[in-house]
Amino acid sequence: MKNNKRTYILPEELREELKKPLGTLLVDMPTKALIEIVAESQPPCVVMVGDFCFHEAIKQKFIPTIAIIDGLNLRKPYQEFSIANATIIKAKNPPATITEDAWQAIKKAFKRQQKKKSRKTEKELTVLVIDGEEDLLVLPAVIEAPLNAIITYGQPYEGLVLIKVTTNVKLKCKKLTERMKVEKQ
Repeated sequence: MKNNKRTYILPEELREELKKPLGTLLVDMPTKALIEIVAESQPPCVVMVGDFCFHEAIKQKFIPTIAIIDGLNLRKPYQEFSIANATIIKAKNPPATITEDAWQAIKKAFKRQQKKKSRKTEKELTVLVIDGEEDLLVLPAVIEAPLNAIITYGQPYEGLVLIKVTTNVKLKCKKLTERMKVEKQ
């Protein structure tokens, strides 16, 4: 019996479109700019996708709500680092895909943060460690995030992309995933 898990596969015609930033590109001291924006706007959560931007934030003592990493930067192994009190969730997500496993891990991370918020306990970092590649996981992160959340990811050799989650941005990301090829297993 098949379990009907879906895997979204990036088609060739979407690759160029997804190379363009999905939000505001921060180029001048991007991590510092992000920290200032977060302090000013007080979003319900901050999600960082990518090892390099996450590590840069940690170096500046900024801990996001959720980090999605794969141990790589520009397809090369990236330094390992650990955060005290972080909860680790693991998922598989091959390059150029969004697996059901990874999407469910993102949902789990947001539910976990919502429970902590409702109990008014101290925020604790949740790290999704992806076996494969995390790049496309920006899309389900935006779709699953609460309104006004901030999602960030690195734009190679340029800076940091900041997405403020709105209904329109969620719709745009949903439409992008709908344009991907879907395989059921």
